Amino acid sequence: MGGEYKSERVTTTTLIWVAILSAVLTFISTMWHAFLPRYAACIFQGLGWIVAEPAEMVGMPFVLLMLLFPFTLRSRRLRDWLGADKLTYLYVIAFTIPGFTNQLEPWNDFYYFACSKGSTATTNPAWKAVIPDFVAVPTKVADALLFGGVKEIPWDAWIGPIFWYYIFIASFGLMGIAVANILRKHWIDIERIPFPHTLLAYQSLVQVQGGEQAKPGRKPFLLGLLVGIVVTAPIGMALIFPWFPDIYAWRTDTCGPGAHWLTGPLASLPLALHFNKHPLPFAIAYLLPLDVLFSCWLFELIYVIAVFVAFQMGYYTALPTTGSCGRLWCPPIAPHFGPPLRFNFIAGGGLLGFTLMSLYLSRGHILKTLKAAFRGLSSSESLEFEKGEPCSYRGTWLMFGIGFILLLVLLLFTGFHFEQAFALVFLSVILWIGQSRLFGLAGVHFESSGAVQWIPRAIWYPRLPEVQGTPSIDLVLGGHIWACPSGRHPCDGWGWSMYAPFSAYSMARLTGVNSRNVFKVLLVSLLVAQFVCLVAFVVGASYYGLTRLHGESFWDANLEWWATSPFAMTEEPPEEWVGHIVGGIFLLMAMTYIHARILWFPHPLGLIVGWMMSFSLFGWWLAFLVAWILKQLTLRLGGSRAYEEVGVPFAGGVVAGYAVIAFIISAAGVVRFFIPF
Repeated sequence: MGGEYKSERVTTTTLIWVAILSAVLTFISTMWHAFLPRYAACIFQGLGWIVAEPAEMVGMPFVLLMLLFPFTLRSRRLRDWLGADKLTYLYVIAFTIPGFTNQLEPWNDFYYFACSKGSTATTNPAWKAVIPDFVAVPTKVADALLFGGVKEIPWDAWIGPIFWYYIFIASFGLMGIAVANILRKHWIDIERIPFPHTLLAYQSLVQVQGGEQAKPGRKPFLLGLLVGIVVTAPIGMALIFPWFPDIYAWRTDTCGPGAHWLTGPLASLPLALHFNKHPLPFAIAYLLPLDVLFSCWLFELIYVIAVFVAFQMGYYTALPTTGSCGRLWCPPIAPHFGPPLRFNFIAGGGLLGFTLMSLYLSRGHILKTLKAAFRGLSSSESLEFEKGEPCSYRGTWLMFGIGFILLLVLLLFTGFHFEQAFALVFLSVILWIGQSRLFGLAGVHFESSGAVQWIPRAIWYPRLPEVQGTPSIDLVLGGHIWACPSGRHPCDGWGWSMYAPFSAYSMARLTGVNSRNVFKVLLVSLLVAQFVCLVAFVVGASYYGLTRLHGESFWDANLEWWATSPFAMTEEPPEEWVGHIVGGIFLLMAMTYIHARILWFPHPLGLIVGWMMSFSLFGWWLAFLVAWILKQLTLRLGGSRAYEEVGVPFAGGVVAGYAVIAFIISAAGVVRFFIPF
């Protein structure tokens, strides 16, 4: 399908419809997440996450495609009208929107800034005094959101905070698209980074479009669809109805995304890991390169052995008597954070080393884009180099510059010091480039990696500041930005702005749709979604009240907590842990160098994924191990043809089936918000 489809130039009328559809879906999805019950948080959001940490796979693309599937099966005319182009645009819209309509954005992050003068944010008038009025609404307006029932929304008070925050995320959105434009050819066309989430959605798109390309994988896809439905339905039923048999023990000894705790004899051992039983991690992992799969579970094994050895030497002695989650979350008990191993710190340094090495190995391409942008190439060379690109490199670099300067100026205008504002923007861009590549190669992200956050912590806050006196805006608002949009989660406002364009261009390569058209659709959808979600938040919170909604806003609202929080790092001084991060940087660089020359050497991603805390906490090591075995068997018994025509469509069908049930279960949860049952 890729490289064969000839799409026409996207029209202004089409872009208007893109904007309208994006606005409608954004408003619906934002409120949808607000009405969801607690059980839906990590696996049954329907339009949002259908498996949360560490993948954040979103259901909206699968749901919309599966809603079309029965109709396109019966109507060739509809299939022809949709074509690869409209289906690709639909995927771009449906993938982009959930990144800004989830329980974090806007229900936590926007609320944190806009309501930072509220009574739940701080009772210290000195802290409230440093927050500009254009960032946060007055205390009275913020407090009114707690219980809702606001008859007339004071839009005059909301205009400033809405536009401040919109610029805050939209400027990073421009940079995210620009970065994807710059690296698209090198990552997607040349390296063929898989982006497994997109590849799984592509299986649904192919079946919806029909035709000859759908026939080889039709039966495996339908079988996977059936398996996904049959496997998922009992999970949802058990969570909704207490009387339904808990077949998978989901109501007991289980973390939200499907990680089973250590119980029985295993709990008495010095182990700190869980076992995943969610079906989607196995489907995602099956699409990953074999060397990545092997290296990730190998480093998890190294982690387990190292903890056993450390336990015998007198470290982590509380593990056998600590709760299953506490073994992974709580320093100094947790080997990921506590001395002497601190695996999460090594992995965080590895992520930074991985990012720097990726940029270094792409330096030739990046420099050539700069030459093309600033007349360093002849007209013929530039024309050939930019062939098939979504935008001229001059326009792309201009977009990046506008986004960077706009965000930097916004922070300076808000009161940030230049050095912290510049570091915040620059280092965050660097980090999310690495996170995007990790997402493309392994289908996961590294939550709160500290990969760049250790730099400002070591320079400006070597000792965590005490909450007293009049703080600077760098501390009051910067603490949250460093911890969340900068590095915690792709759905905290910034990261998805890179995930979405890379995923969009990956789908465009698969379907053969013109990347310039995809760029226009992406830009419109992103900017519309980022604005409408903020308006939807104000409307929803004002009418229904945050105490009734699922937004989980309260835990994100305390200024002092974020300002002194060890969330992204640790309370210990830098000299205790900075060596682990620096060691991780150089270890990753060395592994990259060796892997490039010795092919059987473990893939460097193993150090990052295998040693990051969420890989153990949510039991993804098991999915990677099982997927590695299954993929080996598939290739050895049936070859690449069996993998491409049977294995991949089956995995795509499993995800589509799961998404259908997740949508139904989440819809039941939304109905229960209004009609309890």
